[in-house]
Amino acid sequence: MEKTIMINEVLEKIRTYYLEMLPFNKVLGIGIDLLDYETGDAVTSFDMKKDLIGNPIAGILHGGVTASIIDLTGGLSALLSCAKYHQNKPIDVIEKKLVSSATIDMRVDYLRPGKGVSFKCLSRVIRAGSRIVVAKIDLYNETDLRIATGTATYLIG
Repeated sequence: MEKTIMINEVLEKIRTYYLEMLPFNKVLGIGIDLLDYETGDAVTSFDMKKDLIGNPIAGILHGGVTASIIDLTGGLSALLSCAKYHQNKPIDVIEKKLVSSATIDMRVDYLRPGKGVSFKCLSRVIRAGSRIVVAKIDLYNETDLRIATGTATYLIG
C-alpha cells in the first residue's frame, strides 16, 4: 500500500511539473496519456493548431515542434526511470532529481511531413542507469502514420 501511494505521488508530481510548470509545454498544448511507472513508457498527445505550423502553404508541423515533442516525451520516460531507480528515497529527494534533469543528446529523423489533425508521441526506455537514461521515441498522426522517430539521452540530477 505504501509503495502504491508513493508511486501515485511521484506520477502526480511529474504530471504537474510537465503540464503546469513548464510554459513551453502549455504553448504546445500537450496532454499526458500514459505514464507507466514499471516500464518507463510514456505517451503524450496534442492537436494541430496554427501556431505549430512551420509551412503555412503545406499546413504541416514545424520541425522544431516535432523535435520538442519527441524530446519532452522521452524526458517523461527518463523521469519515470529516475523515480523508479530512486523509489526507496524520500519524495523530496526524488523531486529534486526530477526537476534537475536535462537532455544531453538527441537525434530526430523526420520520416514524413507533419500532416495531421492530432498527434501522439510514444516513448520507451532502452537503457536506464542511475544518472543516464536513453529513450526511443516515435511521433504519429491520428491515422497512426509515423511522422518522425528519435533517440534521446538524458542526464538525471
